[in-house]
Amino acid sequence: MFKVILADDEPVIIRGLRKLIAWDKLDAEVIADACDGEELLRKVQKLQPDIIVSDVAMPKMTGLDVIEEIRKNDWNVKVIFLSGYQEFDYVKKALSREAVDYLLKPVGKEELEHAITRAEQMLRTDHPMEYWQARKNDVEQVFQKINSEYESRNLYQHFQEIGIDTAGKVFVGVSLMLPPSFGARMEDQNMYELMRFSIFQKINEHLKQNKNGFVIKRDIDINNLILLGNDEKEVGEEVAWICRWIREQYHVRLVVGIGKAAEQISELKYAYKTAKFSCQLYYFCEEDVIRYDGITREFHSSFDDYTEMYSRMRQAIFNREEDWINDLEALMDTIENLHYGNRYAAENRCVAMLLDLLREIQEYTKLNEKDRKSFETFVSNTRQMNTYRELRLFIRKNLKSFVEGALSAENVKERDVIRHVKYYIREHYAEDIKLGKLADMVYMNPYYFSSFFKKETGQNFKNYLIEVRMKAAVKLLMESDVTSYHLANAVGYKDVKTFVEKFRGYYGETPTEYKKNRKENGVF
Repeated sequence: MFKVILADDEPVIIRGLRKLIAWDKLDAEVIADACDGEELLRKVQKLQPDIIVSDVAMPKMTGLDVIEEIRKNDWNVKVIFLSGYQEFDYVKKALSREAVDYLLKPVGKEELEHAITRAEQMLRTDHPMEYWQARKNDVEQVFQKINSEYESRNLYQHFQEIGIDTAGKVFVGVSLMLPPSFGARMEDQNMYELMRFSIFQKINEHLKQNKNGFVIKRDIDINNLILLGNDEKEVGEEVAWICRWIREQYHVRLVVGIGKAAEQISELKYAYKTAKFSCQLYYFCEEDVIRYDGITREFHSSFDDYTEMYSRMRQAIFNREEDWINDLEALMDTIENLHYGNRYAAENRCVAMLLDLLREIQEYTKLNEKDRKSFETFVSNTRQMNTYRELRLFIRKNLKSFVEGALSAENVKERDVIRHVKYYIREHYAEDIKLGKLADMVYMNPYYFSSFFKKETGQNFKNYLIEVRMKAAVKLLMESDVTSYHLANAVGYKDVKTFVEKFRGYYGETPTEYKKNRKENGVF
């Protein structure tokens, strides 16, 4: 099994990571954790893990400091970084130190599993090649570190056949792909695949003939190259010529990612990774040529902003405000700013947002099976969009249609009063909510309202209020170290004794016992 160390200065994050995925099913075992960078480095030296999942910003030593020490000592450890916010400076530094991935908190299950799997694949490639350490400046080593064993032999042989003179040359990573919209327009997918293969092959033959570049890694959609020249300007001119040539030959433009320049063969992997990263930014910026050195982005949104924006949109939808679509646009702006540069994270955030909304809509409105399945199909199709711009237009169109249909006056008029009351309770459970106040709010007699609420929901008003408060209490209890006194106040109880009794009546144990038992059983 692959040995894993988790590192974060927040114990709750480490506990969450331990529970988030089934480590054994990924052939991995968490052998230790660390709460600061110095402790992490000591445990790396002592335990020799295969994979580290670490926060970037930690006390004493940052995650970046630790990975720098790992690289200095040539330890074969794969590092996956986590961060509560996105900064391109951190992303760039993580890439330069050959981090496997850079994931934003709160990290999703699929996201983490994907990163762990990638790290293991890289380790499986690395382990049989211990002799690499004695050949640090060998081109073959670079091919082996980036590709599978079979593919590396194939590409390295191709490189040798070209016979490129690398003396005094600058190496520049260049990644090329056809714009996704081009493939979407072609009805015959086989013809599209054939054209893409033909274009990539044409470019590779041109480089072979001119002895000024070679393929460093083959991807299905991206042609990853290293181009050589006397300087970066010469390489840039070659890229521009290739793009014009392909446009004339095939009537299609290319998307180009230009990475960092390297003067040493040992830096080729960084040149490749920065080029591919730049090329994949097309999903967000839709620019034909994206230069790694020209990437600038100010991140001014936080996860608190996302939560606030989502809450505002949800409230506007449930209140049937006509301009709720503007709140959706603001929310999509926030998601883009949070996850710019990480398509997978942006898509996951949108999917989570839509599923949260569906769950809340089902709390207040009785959806028929057709509407529910239609919404789930819409959510699953969000991953089929070629760009973030397409994604937000797709979500706007389909969510607007769903809200106008499922939440129309005809659909909800019978349950509109209950929807309004439930929404109010879920938003104001921490306040002193009385049945009489709710009855006045919906213009009903308190006795009739009590009977009406039970008839429509199957439970009386007091039990529903307790249910909402208890669920909120458990969420806060498991996510923080708050005392029972503060917990009681947070969910609407001024008397801690009453709160503890209600909690025990609902869950069968006190808050302290509840948290302790789940911690001991590995649930927390």
